[in-house]
Amino acid sequence: MRKAMATVLAALAVFLTGCGFLHRSYSSVSPHSATYYESEDRSVLRAETYQDLVNDLLLLVGGHGESGTILYYPNGGLTGSDAAEQACAEVQHETPLGAYAVDYMTYTVDDKGAFSQVAVAIAYRRTAEQVAAMVHTTSVSALEDLLTAAAENGGEALVLQLGYFRDQSRDVLDTVARVQEELGVAPEAWQVHFYPDAEHAGIIEILLTAEEPPETAVNEVSP
Repeated sequence: MRKAMATVLAALAVFLTGCGFLHRSYSSVSPHSATYYESEDRSVLRAETYQDLVNDLLLLVGGHGESGTILYYPNGGLTGSDAAEQACAEVQHETPLGAYAVDYMTYTVDDKGAFSQVAVAIAYRRTAEQVAAMVHTTSVSALEDLLTAAAENGGEALVLQLGYFRDQSRDVLDTVARVQEELGVAPEAWQVHFYPDAEHAGIIEILLTAEEPPETAVNEVSP
């Protein structure tokens, strides 16, 4: 897991910085910051605030880690159990990456006085390859060209991770409809899904087949 975590740190620094379009802001993660590791042990993460705990979970999800250990120091904030419950729910349902990739999270909390040891297990509904295959773009302005290229090259799906999105679901649907018309594709042939939802999307998934995605959240907008 250490190697996977190191690989995604830089990418997640960009990802988390661009999450201001969500219900609240997310701090950035520096690739060289010691904040998220416990001493030299790169298999154990450290959280001194609730926000750190959320970021640690996002690091695990970004590396497609199936398990992880986080030492949470509440410092007068939420208790270990409350913080773990809220952070897991937030990452899974309110962040783009969690809503797109995670099936469920489980955790156990062992209170050790000054800190709580949070052991997390994560099950995914997207493979590591699917997460790695996401196309990163700053805005939806590149959608038309990317979607046209994906369709013309026989792609089964286009998944975009966006740096900025603010209530632009209608723009996305109009662009998809325009590409379908230009390529002679029936409207019902493609499906569009927004993660975590259509108003605060950080990830847009366009399925270029009629198949349903695996257990998606309610995040589809009708044309």
